[in-house]
Amino acid sequence: MVQYLYLHQPGDRFSYPSSRSSGNPARLAERYLECVLVQTASLRWAAPECELVLVSNLHGHDSLTRRGRALLDRILSFGVELLAAEYRHVPRQQVKHFHSSMYVLDAIQAVVADRQPDQQLWMVDVDCVWIDPQAAFAAVAGRTGISTLQIGYPADWRAPTFSREDLGAIGARLGPCDPTPPWIGGEALAGTAGDLRKLMEVCEQLDHELERFDTFLPTEEHVLTVAGGLGRLEFSNMSTVVGRIWTGRRHEATNPPDPAALAIWHLPSEKGLSLRRAANALLRGPAQSLRRDLSTPERAQRRFNVSGVRLTRSLRDDIWIAASRLRNTLLRRR
Repeated sequence: MVQYLYLHQPGDRFSYPSSRSSGNPARLAERYLECVLVQTASLRWAAPECELVLVSNLHGHDSLTRRGRALLDRILSFGVELLAAEYRHVPRQQVKHFHSSMYVLDAIQAVVADRQPDQQLWMVDVDCVWIDPQAAFAAVAGRTGISTLQIGYPADWRAPTFSREDLGAIGARLGPCDPTPPWIGGEALAGTAGDLRKLMEVCEQLDHELERFDTFLPTEEHVLTVAGGLGRLEFSNMSTVVGRIWTGRRHEATNPPDPAALAIWHLPSEKGLSLRRAANALLRGPAQSLRRDLSTPERAQRRFNVSGVRLTRSLRDDIWIAASRLRNTLLRRR
């Protein structure tokens, strides 16, 4: 299982709306390292035989804060291999929101270099938690092509820049294309090393072709969706395995109907909230309470605000969000 994390440098312009972090690269790194740590623990405890890799452009501990260094050390204590990769697939136009989304291609390039073509790999966003790894592995065993989450957005709904109709029209410039291709989420990609290498090469070629039409796709989800619509990649749906789950009271998303039935939860709005609390528990010690909570979906749902959020926790989260927004406003003014 491969997680990948691009660390911004001072002076970079970026925005990750769900990160609950200011424009400070060091603070943003802490936030995402918290997620890496929690996901690492959730998989290591439930599937100790699994090989864990973190791909990053990290240049030594000195580029991290003291908390960042502690988080990285705890991650490595779970037997994670740290693999270096620079961001060579940087979007050819300025992208402020989710600037690092194309870094997944560099992570694929780095990790498949020394792998047998038939080795099974998972490329997973850091803000995910594994609830039932064995069920996830079994669900994709024997599949061909790339397994990924397909999201049933309405054909004309923009998420956020392009709709499925828009992406179908873009694909039609290059060849026969599904007019409303299935939306391919990038939070989890499962396939062989050979399949993932092909995915990287197809995405590179697609970007070159679109450049001739003066067209630009800013995120990996857009590129993958067009590639699927053109039939250049074979995708199978993992919506029964992994779900993108928005928590709290302020979202308008349609969540999976039964999160407890899923093997992997993608929790973008829990960065800085339950994922941070879980990371703090792991920094303090063995985190036996967290381990017990991850042993059953019902307990895990309460732990990660997926269901049954108590009023005290909701108020604590609201206060933390308000304080973060105030801090970010003051930092921007400064």
